[in-house]
Amino acid sequence: MNEIKAILMALTDIGGIGPRTFQELMLRLGSPDNLASISASDFEEIPRFSDGRLERALRSLDLIGEYEKRLIDCESQGIEVVTYFDDVYPGLLREIGDPPPVIYIAGDLELFNYKYVAIVGTTQATQTGIRLAVDLAREFVDRGYGIVSGLAIGIDSAAHLSALKNDGITIAVLGNGIFSIYPDENTGLADNITRNGLLVSEYQPFKKVRAPQLILRNRLISALSQAVVVVQVGSQRRGELRTAQYAFKQGKPLFFADPEGILERETIESNNALMIKGTDSVDEIIKYMV
Repeated sequence: MNEIKAILMALTDIGGIGPRTFQELMLRLGSPDNLASISASDFEEIPRFSDGRLERALRSLDLIGEYEKRLIDCESQGIEVVTYFDDVYPGLLREIGDPPPVIYIAGDLELFNYKYVAIVGTTQATQTGIRLAVDLAREFVDRGYGIVSGLAIGIDSAAHLSALKNDGITIAVLGNGIFSIYPDENTGLADNITRNGLLVSEYQPFKKVRAPQLILRNRLISALSQAVVVVQVGSQRRGELRTAQYAFKQGKPLFFADPEGILERETIESNNALMIKGTDSVDEIIKYMV
């Protein structure tokens, strides 16, 4: 199994194999055991797979020995490397159309067995929005739910901190590697989450942040939750709406709060979302959860 992990680490890190290409590849291979003998012909007829991408993928396989060493390094530093084929791979991630082939995890894997609510929102949060995120996280924790968010400043950080302060569990899904925390000012929060929750990333531990990665991590925030609550939508750079769009696609109950009164009706309707007023809505939200 370690060889399969090393192969997938190489293919996803420098081989250019993303979640959808991985699914296409496995349809051709049939079994993870066949990854050990993968060849150019296995990539034939994969849509949009150019000669350049093929060369990159095959070149990565020459470094499997290096990635076996990296796997050992990860484990020695407290990072679990979990592949799609492992029993401990989160079941909720298997349900989406583009599950990550590999995830890197810091924390207790048993915590995946809890139920979670995603609380996300703008990085330009107002004090009203932050207060609402804190209060909502506390109310969900009091009812036995963990909190999932993206470790961004603003609403995300408020939700994580509230969960920890109230002796709850929280998962931070990253758009970067576990050893390259973004933003820098949340490094201490990330360390705290490692001790009292989970850091989850589909990127190798030293991978620096990139904007597309931050967008893609939103699908995992939604996937790991029973419902998604967008506490406050910003006036600019509305990345939080990406999580809402993924929730809609994944069929997750989706809720918006609008403490500043700036949210357009079409945004709510296009995402098939419901409006909430505050913590009084928590029990109603729970009723919508599967």
